[in-house]
Amino acid sequence: MMRVRFPSPARGRRADGRIRRIQPLGAIHGTAPYSGSVLVAQITDCHVRCDDGAFSSLADTSTTLAAVVEHLNGLDPGPDVVLATGDLTDNGTPEQYACFREIVEPLTAPLLPFPGNHDHGPDFREAFADLLPGDPGDLPERHCSYVVDDHPVRLVGIDTSKPDHHDGCFDDERADWLEGTLAAAPDRPTLIFTHFPPLQVGLDYMDVAGLTGLDRFEDVIAAHPQVVLVVAGHLHRPIQAVIASTLVSVCPSTGFQLDLDLNPTRGGAVDEPPGFQLHRWDGGRFVTHTGMVRDGRRIDITAFVEYVLGRAERGEDFPKG
Repeated sequence: MMRVRFPSPARGRRADGRIRRIQPLGAIHGTAPYSGSVLVAQITDCHVRCDDGAFSSLADTSTTLAAVVEHLNGLDPGPDVVLATGDLTDNGTPEQYACFREIVEPLTAPLLPFPGNHDHGPDFREAFADLLPGDPGDLPERHCSYVVDDHPVRLVGIDTSKPDHHDGCFDDERADWLEGTLAAAPDRPTLIFTHFPPLQVGLDYMDVAGLTGLDRFEDVIAAHPQVVLVVAGHLHRPIQAVIASTLVSVCPSTGFQLDLDLNPTRGGAVDEPPGFQLHRWDGGRFVTHTGMVRDGRRIDITAFVEYVLGRAERGEDFPKG
């Protein structure tokens, strides 16, 4: 495998002293990147309820989700699509799905809903029939997996939730579906989205009740190098890891987060701010940003931005002082 050595800041200049621009990965490897860019927003683990629940003392999940929706709508540039990667409601009831849809209705970008372990399959499909791609009969009978080909990056959702269970399963049936789906477009850069992260992360109580078939999932990804990113939820924390040379990014919850406590005998939920992620495809690579929505102070540095961009445009460096 070719190894790419990125220049250090001290060496990142041309012979004439001007700043060397880092090229997209496709250009570095000598292959043409897929044309076009896309900005994919991700929200997850919204746990919308119509009444109080076990974590209501930490967060009003309807209010926090509404704040994230407002924030996403205010971004410039805004997202081209919003992935909602599971546990959209707390119990998967028609009433809760109606509440969820009312909250996200103001979104200006298209929403792609996806089920998690707190969702209920039949009610989920009915509640989002108008948002799921294709005709209802196009979806697999036993899982709600689907493909969206409307963007420069192919979006493939693999549903690993199990009816009436809080753990997930990547079995032979799902592996065959994902293998066939990826094999159908081997040259398209692909983002896979799912609810359960396909790896263990050190939060033991979440790992043991997480996804089975991890080796099977990794084997499928390893066989399809066009998979440039896997995104998931479920863990209520921003987490990154690599499987089969592909980055896995876990998005924080729009409601509350799980405590970062790696002691195997403890666990907790905390009122850290609601979060989301932005996955930016520039035609050659994904860059993932994690955002938190909270009331806080902000200092405008637009004048400094203009100064930096002006020097860069003129090919000048950035001395101290």
